[in-house]
Amino acid sequence: MNKLILSFAALSAMAAPQITFAKSKVPVFVEAKHVKDAPTVTLDPAKAYILLRTPNAMPMHFVKIPSAEDQIAYDKLREEAFIESKEDYAKAIVKYERDLAVAKKTSGMKLPKKPVEPTESNFQFTQFSQMANFTMGPFNRFYSKGGGTYLHAVTPGTYRIFGQVDPLVGAGVCYCMGSVTFTAEAGKIVDLGTMTTDLANSGPAEKGDSSSPRLAAMTLALDPVDSNTPVDARLASLPRVAADLRAAGKVPNYMGIAISRLPAIKGVLGYQRDRIIDRKAPVETPSTVSGDSGSAVQEAPATQN
Repeated sequence: MNKLILSFAALSAMAAPQITFAKSKVPVFVEAKHVKDAPTVTLDPAKAYILLRTPNAMPMHFVKIPSAEDQIAYDKLREEAFIESKEDYAKAIVKYERDLAVAKKTSGMKLPKKPVEPTESNFQFTQFSQMANFTMGPFNRFYSKGGGTYLHAVTPGTYRIFGQVDPLVGAGVCYCMGSVTFTAEAGKIVDLGTMTTDLANSGPAEKGDSSSPRLAAMTLALDPVDSNTPVDARLASLPRVAADLRAAGKVPNYMGIAISRLPAIKGVLGYQRDRIIDRKAPVETPSTVSGDSGSAVQEAPATQN
């Protein structure tokens, strides 16, 4: 079978099976490239731009939420891979039966292990987020004085902040227990704001909170854009919008790294122990549980945290 090794396969293979493709050309779900620190900046109208300020040079990993078109392409890949696995099983079962017959006639010969038939319930396939992602930093800063400013041109769409991790290094923290999503539109810079030290995480975890950050010193808070947020002069005249941050639910830790969550953001994201609170949702919104896309979250209570 043909195997596609993703850019971080050496890491993800430890936590998830490799993906098998059949005949279709593998689509590129996400293209991302840093914007160079140059005297002037010109935006490509076909690309979206993501801006983030950090206290130092650091990585931040993003995963794309599948659009309707993405989902159709992904489902097609999975279906073709499933068909191919069934074909491989048919060949494997013929070999198994042949080897079994020989083993039964041969004294002391170990019986072969019967292959497991792939079904819709047991077929394993790489998650969409492992195929559609990019990492910002720690290198290639747009501006490096006073910390770090990163600006990346990416495929337009909706993204989730996955965590402070560089997949090529394999160390860091995932925001698997709570994060935010935002939409990056073509021809515009979406400004995420600034990552800052989160003093609230310096204390002990709340009793019963299984999702409280384990590595508090490594966990930064996200301060959304406001009137005091500095803007590089080269970007001041370009189309730039504050990110419409939305609370995002729990997702699998497919990298097998330290588990944490993005600290609460006033008016956007909150927590009650390990329950994620959508601060933008109406109070009457019923509780829901997130899936791999990390979109659904809990209801919004009256108190902020």
